[in-house]
Amino acid sequence: MILLDTHTWVWWVQDDPRLPAAHKRVIADNEATGLGVSALSCWEVAKLVETGRLVLPPDTLEWILKALAYPGVVPIP
Repeated sequence: MILLDTHTWVWWVQDDPRLPAAHKRVIADNEATGLGVSALSCWEVAKLVETGRLVLPPDTLEWILKALAYPGVVPIP
């Protein structure tokens, strides 16, 4: 299992072009063994949206729940 950094997780879910191809390959290579996403990353996403530093669809909680359901994603408490 690898642990995804918050911005890597967001960029991957959003299919953001800032995510380097090499990182996409590492993520794809590790989907079967697990892509860890920390509870702290969920909090950080919510705070970034709250402060206007990150723009996501209107319902942040819904976005987080969908992003945690991506293939291979394992929430880490």
